[in-house]
Formats: sequence, structure tokens, C-alpha cells
Amino acid sequence: MRHRIVLLIFAMIAAANLNVEANKKIKPLLTREAIEIDGHLNEEAWSQTQMIDDFTQQSPDEGQPITERTEVRMLYDTEKLYIGFECYDSQPDKIVANEMRRDGQLWQNDNVYIMLDTYGDKRQCFFFRTNALGALSDTAVTDGGENLNGSWDCIWEVAGRQHEKGWTVEIAIPFNQLRFKKNDSMVWGVNFGRNIQRTNETSQWIQVPRSQSWPGTYHPIYQGKLTGLQGVASPSYFDAKPYLLGGLARNLEDGDWQRTTERDLGLDMKYGITSNLTLDLTLNTDFAQVEADQEEVNLTRFSLYFPERRDFFLEGSGLFAFGAGIGDFGPPPLSVFYSRSIGIEDEREVRLLGGGKLTGKVGAYSVGALNMTTAASGEIPMTNFSVLRMQRDILSDSTVGFILTNRQSDFGSDYHRNGGIDLFFRPHDQWRMRAMTVGSWSPDPEERDMAWYLSNNWRNKYFRVNASYLDIGPQFTSKMGFMHRRDIRSLMLDTDYEIQINRYGVRDVGTGFAGGYLLDHDNNLIGWEARIGGNMLLESDDGFSLNVQRSFDRVDESFSVSDAEIPAGDYEMNQVSLRGFTESSRPFAVFGRAEYGDYFHGNRVGISLDSQWRMTYQLAIETRYQRNWINLPEIDLFTTNVVGARISYALNTRFFTKLYTQWNDSAERASANFLLNYIYRPGSDFYLVYDQAWDTSDGFHTHDWTVLSKFTYLFSL
Repeated sequence: MRHRIVLLIFAMIAAANLNVEANKKIKPLLTREAIEIDGHLNEEAWSQTQMIDDFTQQSPDEGQPITERTEVRMLYDTEKLYIGFECYDSQPDKIVANEMRRDGQLWQNDNVYIMLDTYGDKRQCFFFRTNALGALSDTAVTDGGENLNGSWDCIWEVAGRQHEKGWTVEIAIPFNQLRFKKNDSMVWGVNFGRNIQRTNETSQWIQVPRSQSWPGTYHPIYQGKLTGLQGVASPSYFDAKPYLLGGLARNLEDGDWQRTTERDLGLDMKYGITSNLTLDLTLNTDFAQVEADQEEVNLTRFSLYFPERRDFFLEGSGLFAFGAGIGDFGPPPLSVFYSRSIGIEDEREVRLLGGGKLTGKVGAYSVGALNMTTAASGEIPMTNFSVLRMQRDILSDSTVGFILTNRQSDFGSDYHRNGGIDLFFRPHDQWRMRAMTVGSWSPDPEERDMAWYLSNNWRNKYFRVNASYLDIGPQFTSKMGFMHRRDIRSLMLDTDYEIQINRYGVRDVGTGFAGGYLLDHDNNLIGWEARIGGNMLLESDDGFSLNVQRSFDRVDESFSVSDAEIPAGDYEMNQVSLRGFTESSRPFAVFGRAEYGDYFHGNRVGISLDSQWRMTYQLAIETRYQRNWINLPEIDLFTTNVVGARISYALNTRFFTKLYTQWNDSAERASANFLLNYIYRPGSDFYLVYDQAWDTSDGFHTHDWTVLSKFTYLFSL
């Protein structure tokens, strides 16, 4: 009986508190008039449709009306949804607009955004952001805003224009780029927002609580209703995008230069099976235009986590997320599906023969299936990778689901599999809980075990508390996933308190505590940490933080860092770190960090300095420098250095160039990557790529170089 009462209470909480949807509606006007996307809302239909202007501040003065009038209008025809923003500004000469790159850092400019929950289920949405220059940034959002895929690229149009009263943007989003359940008259969730950079003001049509900060703007529970969409064409479609690649390459092998001619072709296809289910197929997949990974110095004995950059794996990637710490910032301690396990072995690319991916939603079920095959390469046999992921919507904003993965070589008995179930429960818009259990099995008995995870996250206007427990068995493996270590029982607590000051030039002051306790499965202590710190954000949007940490680490086996060896043993360490940053929308911005403390049985001083200089709205220079001074008893003081620079130039929103250079002295390598990208028609690109690598073990000696051109063309049927 008590269990039933508890379940009833939870259900009442979910029903009562997740209804943050305001009673606001916007009804676009169906137009037969041709709408030219030019930044001028001068077609007659714009004056006839509904206008909304009741925006509310999220920050700095939560709950107050927006300080600069903002008007939004919507139109649609059978093929596209149109949105027009009129952003009035009493100081038009102070509008910040200096970013033109696709998916650039538009949040550092004056910008507007649209959230479209096309299923109306408050679980997933499409998020579009633009600025006064008409730059494009789009994000696919899943798990109620917990997973953000900023590399999803929609084919849409924007035109921006600045004028004496402020600025205007005009937007067109084709319906066939969205997924939705087609009805005679559809109702979607929608929200609009505007950021005024010089005053650090953020406002929305449906206000997001200040305690949710910027991540809350991606949460689809904060929505009004978009009503009256009728006669919209079904987004069932077929796209084919062939590519043609050619170039030259030269590399040094065993002291001899080998020169090769690069010639290749392939095909990507996309078929809209229904209005909300899409099939992607790829043949002889190529990622020549993908930027190199950012160089890092690994000062630990665990593997580094690098983000996925390949388009095929990025689209719909949020649906395949499964593990511990999913949705948190930083690398997850356990991810059952890590797409970089496909086509990359020992930091070398392995040819992708092809495969397919099915993603979408059928009723209350979100479905994802992926199958890819890589070619044999040296000692690596031909390998097939498969993933099946499904989630079922429950209650107002919760899901339950499962995942199955299979990695099989030569289609024989050499396989590795994972299978698990997970729960995301959100009884309140400020309270989230996750649970997950997963197993591994293969022909090797020492690769069969279980892992499970529980987390609880709660926040209000001032406090945030996150507690979690992770258990990974001694033999658990995930060859299609990523994990730092196994044979652990980990208890973590992270909490902070923040208060708004708004006086003496200070906006916010905060303090926090984080701690962790780590055991193995024999209940032996293998690690712990405790960290306390504080931070301050100024009215100018400059800020700094100070943290002090004490930790314990048991090293079972010695490992190497550069030329030094860290012996096995127990280590207690203290560390202090200071971080500072300047307001990021300024033409020149700096982000710095300094650390000092124990490093196992020695000590370490580390600094990092990143800068960003927007010389014009077309030209930007970014630099990065990291240096460590490490002192260990057995050897003299040694240093590690990482230097990077990126120069970006945008002729307009369809023509970009970029030069990215890096040097990592501990890895004894340097590299340069040049990319030219011209979008000559929506969805179709021309790329020119030049890559060069140097061996720096004894000066700078060219190790290899490649020059490629790639041409793609989108056929839409």
C-alpha cells in the first residue's frame, strides 16, 4: 500500500509541476505570396499576421520586461516556415555583430533564437540561432535539453540587416528539414529569445528561470504553442549527395618518401520514410574536410576523450547517448556507444566501406539503429559495428529505454556486445534523476560483467546539488564505448550556491564543494578527492574563480609521462587553481588558468592561455598555449608545451576559409590544416584541403602532406 501511495505522489508531482507551458499562442498566417529572404519584412503578409512582443528577462533582472522592444511574426506556406524578428535598439551603434561563420559563437553577439518542439512532447526540439549578419547556428536537442548536438546542420535561409532603429532578420526553415507527426492541423511547442550583449541581457517569450542559466534555453518544457499549421507538405523525401575527391599525398615511411594520387568517389543518401522517420545510407564514406583533433598533453594514466567531428555520426547522435554522466560537461566516465570507435584505430583512420542509420520517432517510441562496416587494414580485420537504441516516453517528461551494441570482426566468432536499460525521470522542472544498468559479453569470459549508475540532480534559484553512484565490474568491457577505468565503485557529490549581487560592479558571487570517494570491488580504497572554491562574475561579464583541492590516488602499476615514470604507490596531493576570463563579445577576449600543487611524488606548475581576436566581422584569430613545469625526484625539471592557432575568414555566410596549426612537444609532432569551404548552393559544397605534419623530435622535419579537393552535389527528389 505504501508503495502505491509513493507512486501516486510522484505522478501528481510530475503532472502538476512540469506544466510550465504558458498560455501563450502564436498562429502563423498561411501565405500564397512569395517570400524573399532579404532581411526586409516588406511583403504584405508580414503586416497581416499575428505579432508578439511580450518578452520577459531571464537575466539580469529576472521577471522584468525586456529593455529593448522585440517583435516576432510568423508565416508559412506548404513548403517552409518563415520567422521575422524586429529587434529595436536605442543604441544601434553598439550592436555586437562580428561573427559570420556557420555554427560560430553567436552567443557572443547580439542574437535571436527559435526553439521548435515539433512533436509537442517537451523531450526533443530543434534550436536555431542567428545574429544581425544572418549567420547560421543550429542544434538538435534530445533528452529534454540534456543532450545538445551543435554539429547538426539544417538547410535553412537567413538574411540580417542593421538599420537606424536596430536590426532585422528574416528566416525560412523548410518543413522537409524537420521531423514531425503530420496532422490536418498541427500544434507545436515554440519559444523565442533575444540576447543583448552589451548589457548581458537575455529574454524569452516564455521565460526560462534564471537558475537554469543558458542551458535552460534549450529545454523544451519552456514553450508556448504554435497552432494552425494546415496543408503542410509531408517531409517524406529522398536526397542523394554524391561526392568526388581528388588530390595528392606524400608521406615518409622507413626513411623513404612515398607519393600517392588520391582519387575517390562515394554517395550519401537520405530518405524520409515517414514525416518523423529518416533513413541515412552511406557508401565509401569520406571525411576529408573534418578538422584535426585538438592536441592535448595526457598527464594521467587514463585515455583521453576526443569529441566526434564526423557529420554522419553527429546527426541524431543524442538518441544514441547511453551511459554515466551523459549530458554533463566534460568526458563521461562511461559511454556505451562512442562513435569514434568506428573507423579510428590507434589514432589511425580505417576506411569506412559504408552503412546505414535509421532515426526518428514512432508514436511514443524514439528509435535509432546504426550499422557500419570498416575495411581490413594491416592486422585489423574487416569489422562490423551495430547499435540499436530505443526510448519510450512515460509521464510528462520522462523516458525508459534500452541499447544493444555489437562489434564483430570478419563476421565470425570474434565479437563483443553490450546491452542495457536506462531511465530518465523528471518529476519537476528543477529535479532530474537517471538510472542505468548495462552488461558486456564476448567469447572471452574475462570480458563479461555488469555496470550500473544512479544520479540525482536538483537545483533552485540559488542552490544546485548533483549526487551520483557508479559501479563498473572488474571484467566489464565496452569496445564500442568509452570508459576511464573499470573495477570501481564511485560516489560523487557536487554542489554550489550562487547569489545575485548587482552592486559595486559585481553581478554574481558563488561558492561550491565537490567530492568523490572511490573503492574497488574488494572494498579497498583507491582514491578520493575534495574540492572547495568560489567565483565572481562582474557586471562587465569579466570573471574569475579560485579552487583548492586535496586528493588521494592509488597507482597499482607504474606509467610514463613524457620521459618520466610515475611509480606504483599511494599519493596524497594538494592543488590550488585560479581561472580568469574577460567578456567574450569584445573584439579581443582572453581566457586563462594557472595551477600549482603536488604531482604524485613531485610537484607541477601549469598555465593555459587562450585568446580570441575578432579583427573584423569577417576575420578572427584564436590562439591557445599550455605549459607544464613538472619536477620529480628521479629526473630534472621537465616541461610540456602545446601551442595552437586558428585563423578564420568568412567572405560571407557561404564562403569560409580556415588555417589551423598546432605543436605538441611531448608528442614530438606539429601539424597544419587549411580548409576552404564554398557552399555554392544549399546542401552542396566545394572543399579545398591541405594538411601537413612535421616530426619535431629533432627540429622540424616534414613527415607527410596531403592536398585534396572535394566536390558534393545535393539532389533532392
